[in-house]
Amino acid sequence: MSERRYGSRQEGATLLVVLVMLVVLTLFAVAVINLSNMNARAVGNMQQRKNAEMAAQSAIEQVLSTSANFYSPAAAITVAGLPTGMTATVSNRVCLGATPATGYSLAQQLVPEDDYWDFQVTVTDSVSGAATVVHQGAKIRMLANNCPL
Repeated sequence: MSERRYGSRQEGATLLVVLVMLVVLTLFAVAVINLSNMNARAVGNMQQRKNAEMAAQSAIEQVLSTSANFYSPAAAITVAGLPTGMTATVSNRVCLGATPATGYSLAQQLVPEDDYWDFQVTVTDSVSGAATVVHQGAKIRMLANNCPL
């Protein structure tokens, strides 16, 4: 039997190659975990923003459902009935203009007007820190001369 001995230059080369591959795979796994964590944070932030936008839309619907909110536009309105930790304030209700409503005769005593309003809703969430500002426009039929230009 003849024994064959490899040269000293090749001893441990396999171990070195395996260690390098292990380091590369470990770095790849760490990068994938970091990427998935960032994606989870981004999705969570987007969900909180959408929740704040839905709360703002709810506040808009509450304001639009009561015409008295447009007879005193200077006062800010705090909206109730939002999820825990969320507050919504409707401010800056501004009448942009008014036009006589169609289908009515000017000979009548009271001719309604179509008033064009712009208002701003600010929603803040104390739990997540999310905040959003939504501007909304609306056309509301009101009695004449109720648009404080």
